[in-house]
Amino acid sequence: MLPGVEERSQGLDLSALLSTGGAPEDACRSCQESRNEPFDRGVLAERMVRDALPAIADKRGGDFHYEIRNYHRSIGARLSGEIARRYGDQGMSDAPIRLHLQGTAGQSLGVWNAGGLEICLQGDANDYVGKGMAGGKLVLKPPAQSSFRSEQAVIMGNACLYGATGGRLFAAGVAGERFAVRNSGATAILEGVGDHGCEYMTGGVVVILGETGINFGAGMTGGVALVLDHQNDLADRCNRDSVEVHRITLETMREHLDHLDALLRLYVHETDSIWGQEILQDFSDVARDFWLVRPRGAELTALIETLRAAA
Repeated sequence: MLPGVEERSQGLDLSALLSTGGAPEDACRSCQESRNEPFDRGVLAERMVRDALPAIADKRGGDFHYEIRNYHRSIGARLSGEIARRYGDQGMSDAPIRLHLQGTAGQSLGVWNAGGLEICLQGDANDYVGKGMAGGKLVLKPPAQSSFRSEQAVIMGNACLYGATGGRLFAAGVAGERFAVRNSGATAILEGVGDHGCEYMTGGVVVILGETGINFGAGMTGGVALVLDHQNDLADRCNRDSVEVHRITLETMREHLDHLDALLRLYVHETDSIWGQEILQDFSDVARDFWLVRPRGAELTALIETLRAAA
């Protein structure tokens, strides 16, 4: 023992750390079970599988309606697994299972979403929406009776679209931090994001109809982002070591605008976004406030092909 340590330790009172908290003397002091039974038994997810399995087996698709709460996690994962096991990631894209949800979704709504699963949520969702999604479609929008402006309200949490490889996400509202981190192929349109948006993105298209947080595009090596910037401060919020920003103009980027217009019309059709409708009504003027964000050195011709494929 180091000199003086014993003397100094005499003043330590460890009783709070060593207390049993009033537990009986014969109570266990260590884990005696080989495993813990899961608290979340996935009741709603299993019910969805039972309801939709005949439609999956017959490859005929269909519509299913459910209420959802924030303790319902990873909704869609089981269905995507059943689809992918039989037909692969995109095998039911032409006959999708469509989930119509109302309420608040727990973490990881639409995780690993397969082509052939389309989820429409009226309400809001926690973190990791669309994590690892491979195909299909996720739509988030406020309930029809909502009185607030969607572009001013958060509709999903952090790290949404993390590691996605395909599919489409449309949201009438704002996402939290680290949206589309490591996205490599999905298309997304929403009305704002927090800090570190499109971080380490390697592919896909992200359209943001509102403000972003700081450090946008950090580590971005592929894909393209189109950002509406009425405040004219996006250039200061981007990570300029990783990305370049260009104003979209009628003279120099007409083809970009055509694809953006097509994407916005699809977005409004899916979400009924009032903000999206207002942008489209005055698109020729509003388009001047869009920035195109691309990885440093990326070819514009390649970006046009990426936008064309998304639209």
